[in-house]
Amino acid sequence: MESNHVAPPPPIEVTFGDERPDQWPQYRESSVFWSSIIEAEEHIQVPREMAMMCALGAVSIACQGLVDVEMPTGHRVHTPLMLLTLAESGERKTTVQNLFFKAIIAMNRTAMETNQALLEDYQNQVVAWQTEEKAIKSQFTKVIKTQDEQAICEARKVLQHIQDQKPRPPVFPRVLYDDATPQALVKQLHDYAPFGGLMTSEANSIFSGRAVQELDKLNTLWDGGDVIVDRMSRESFILSGARLTLALMTQPSVIERFLSKRGEEARGMGFLARFLVVKPPKMAGKRKTLQRNPLPSIRSFNERIERLLKRAMAPWLEGAGEEVERQVLTFSSEASALWRRYDQGIEDAMRAGQPYAYYTDHASKLMENVTRMAALLHYFEGHEGPITTETLAFSYDVVRKCSTHFQKYLAGEPQVVSDASALARHFLEMADKQGAAMCVPLQNMPHLARGREVQLTLTDLKQFGPNRLRGRENDARLREALHLLEKMGHLERKKTAPGYRFRENIYSRHPGPELRNGVEYRIESLPLFEQQEYYRCPSDRGLTRSSGFYLIRPEYM
Repeated sequence: MESNHVAPPPPIEVTFGDERPDQWPQYRESSVFWSSIIEAEEHIQVPREMAMMCALGAVSIACQGLVDVEMPTGHRVHTPLMLLTLAESGERKTTVQNLFFKAIIAMNRTAMETNQALLEDYQNQVVAWQTEEKAIKSQFTKVIKTQDEQAICEARKVLQHIQDQKPRPPVFPRVLYDDATPQALVKQLHDYAPFGGLMTSEANSIFSGRAVQELDKLNTLWDGGDVIVDRMSRESFILSGARLTLALMTQPSVIERFLSKRGEEARGMGFLARFLVVKPPKMAGKRKTLQRNPLPSIRSFNERIERLLKRAMAPWLEGAGEEVERQVLTFSSEASALWRRYDQGIEDAMRAGQPYAYYTDHASKLMENVTRMAALLHYFEGHEGPITTETLAFSYDVVRKCSTHFQKYLAGEPQVVSDASALARHFLEMADKQGAAMCVPLQNMPHLARGREVQLTLTDLKQFGPNRLRGRENDARLREALHLLEKMGHLERKKTAPGYRFRENIYSRHPGPELRNGVEYRIESLPLFEQQEYYRCPSDRGLTRSSGFYLIRPEYM
C-alpha cells in the first residue's frame, strides 16, 4: 500500500555573508510604513536603512502596549524591539529620528504636563492628610493617658482609618525616556506606566561602563519576564509585564570603545544578541541642496502613531491606570508553514561550519525578532485577520540583513578566527625565517605568483607557536584553528609523515575550499579568495583538476 505521507518543504537555507549588501528588502508600496521611509530617503537624503530603523522604533513604541503575537509553535511573546543604528556625526541621525518620532515626542510632552498636574494635586492631598493625621495622633496620645480602654479602642480605629486614607501617588503616563541607565529605566517603568521607549541619538547611558552590570534587567524586559529589584534603604518592588523599546543611534566609536572594554561581558550575558543592528553607508558630502517640501507620507505615519498611542495611553490619561487588553495576533496557515522553514533554516545554520556556528546566542533570537516585527507591521497598517506571508517574508529579510551587520560590526571576531589569524601570521613568519618565500612570478603566467610555504608538526606548535595556543590546556583551541585553516584550503595534513604543510596560496581542491577567506570568515594575514586564481601546471596535462593549485595575483602580495 502506498503511503500518503508528504515530505515537509525544505528549510530556507541561510547563506554566509550578504550577497547584495547595498540592497534592502521592500515592503508594500502603498503602506504607510514603507511610503514614509522612501519619502525620508528621498527628501531628507538619509540611507533607507536608517529611516527604516527610526520608523520601526516609533511603530514598536506605539504598538507594544496593544498587541502580542503567537508563534506557530504556540508560544506567545510580546512585541518590543531593540534597535541600534551606527552612524557618524553629520549623518542626520537626530533629524530623521525627530521626524518619525514627532507624534511620540508631542504625546510625551502632553503626558508630562498631565504628570505635573497630577503630581501637584497629589502633593496638596498629602499636605492635608499629614495635617489631619498629626492632629489625630495628638488626640490618640491624650486618650492613651486616660487609660480608658474603650476610648483607646475607639481612638485607635480613628487613627487606623486616617492612615488607610493616605493619598496614593498617581500612576503617571510617560512614553519616552532619554539618557537613562537600565536601573533608572526599570524604576521609571514601575513608577509610571509600564511601557515606553528609550530614544536617543547618542546611547551613552546604555554603553557606558557603569551600566553594563545592569544590562540583565533589559534582557529580562525583552524576554517578558519579571524584574525583581531588592533594595536596602528603599522599598523593593517587582516590575511585571512591562514593555520597553530601545531605539538607539550612536557613533561607531562609542560602540568600539564599549566592545573593547566591556564587550565580552555584554556578549556573554546575551544583551547584544537581541539587537537589530544597522550601519548605513555615509551620506555626508554626497547630498544635494534641495528645497524642503511637505512630507505627506511622514505626516500620515505620525497621525497613525498618534492614534495608536492615544489608545494605549488612554487608561492613564483618563486616570484609570489599567492597561488595555492586548490583541493576540497569529499567522495564516501559509505564513506558519513559511515561518517553520525559516526557523529550521536558522537552526541548521547553527551547526559546525555553518554561518551561525559561532553566533548561536544571536541566531536563537532571530525568529522571535522576525515574529515581533511582522506583528508590529501587521497591526500598525491596520490589517485584519492573521499575519500574511508577505509581511513575514519582509520581516525575515530585514532581520537577516540586520544580522549580517550584527556579525560584522557588533559581534566581534569569533575566537577560532582570531586563533587562526595568529597561526597564519606565525606560519608566514616561519617561512620568511627559513627563506621559504617564493613570491616570484611564473615564467609562463607572469600575472601570477607563488605564495610562501612551510612544514610543521603539532608538537612544534604546542611548544613554539603563538602564546595563546601553547600548552596542553589550549590543545582544543589549537586543533580547532588548524581545522579552520584546513577548511579554507591553506593547510594540508602530510601523507608520508606526521605534521602539516601550510601554504599562503590555496591548495587545489575541487570544486574549491570548503570555506573561503573573505566570504565566510576573514583571515587578515592571508589573501582573500577573490584575490587568487586556479593555475594548472603545463606538465599536468591529462591529469585531474586536483593536480593543479591556486596562485596569488602579485598585486595583492
